[in-house]
Amino acid sequence: MSVRPAAIARACPTGTPNRSNVPSLGRLLQKGLLSLWLLTSVVVSIGLTVLLSRTGIDAAVNQFARLQDPTLSVTWSAFPMLAGFAVPVLIPLVCAARGRKETAKATLAAFLVALILVSVLKALTSRLHPEALVPISVLAKSQTFSFGFLQAGLMSVVEGWPSGHVATNAAVSIVLARRTKHAWIATSCWIWLAWVTLATTFGISGDVHWLSDSLAGLLIAVAIALRLAPAETLQR
Repeated sequence: MSVRPAAIARACPTGTPNRSNVPSLGRLLQKGLLSLWLLTSVVVSIGLTVLLSRTGIDAAVNQFARLQDPTLSVTWSAFPMLAGFAVPVLIPLVCAARGRKETAKATLAAFLVALILVSVLKALTSRLHPEALVPISVLAKSQTFSFGFLQAGLMSVVEGWPSGHVATNAAVSIVLARRTKHAWIATSCWIWLAWVTLATTFGISGDVHWLSDSLAGLLIAVAIALRLAPAETLQR
C-alpha cells in the first residue's frame, strides 16, 4: 500500500518545530561569545570611550547630571538601578515558566554573554568611578584608567567600564523584543532599555557611570542581540 504525500503532510504539519534544531544553552553561549559582531562592538566601544573621555565630553555630561536636585534624581533613577540587577535574570525565568523555552534560553544566554564579557573588560581596565574622592577634578576622574588585572581590587568588576547594568539589561531586552509576538512587550523592552541607560548615566546625581561606560554597554548589548536573535527568529 502506497502512502500519499498529502497524508504525510497532515501527519507532520509544517508549523511543528524540530526540537533537534533547537540550540542548547551552551551552543548559544559559544555563538554569542565567538562573534565578529561582539569583537567589533568592543573595538568601536574603545574608540568611542577614548574620544568621549579625552575631549572632556564624559566630564561635561557628568557635571550636567550633578545639576539635578538630589531627591529628584534618586526618585526617577533608583528603581531601574535596583531592579536592573534582577530583571535580566527574571525575564528568562518567566519565559521558561510560560513554556517559551527557546526565548528563555536566548535571553539567558544574552545575559550570561554580556555578564562574562563586561566582567572581563572591567577587570582589565579598572576605570575610576565618578564618585571617587581622588582626583578632585571631574575631568581627571573621567580620564583615569588602571590597566591590568583587578587594579582596583574587586571593585574593578563592580564599577568601571563598560556598564554591566546597561549591557545585561539591554541585551536581554533587545533579544526579547525581537522574539516576542506582542507589541506591548516589545515596547516595554525598549522603554526599559532607555530607562536603565539614562539612569546609569544621569541617575543618582551622576554617581553611577560615565556616558561612555553606558554607550559601550549598549553597543555590546546590540552586538549580542544581533547574534542571538537574528532576523530569522523574529516574532517566533
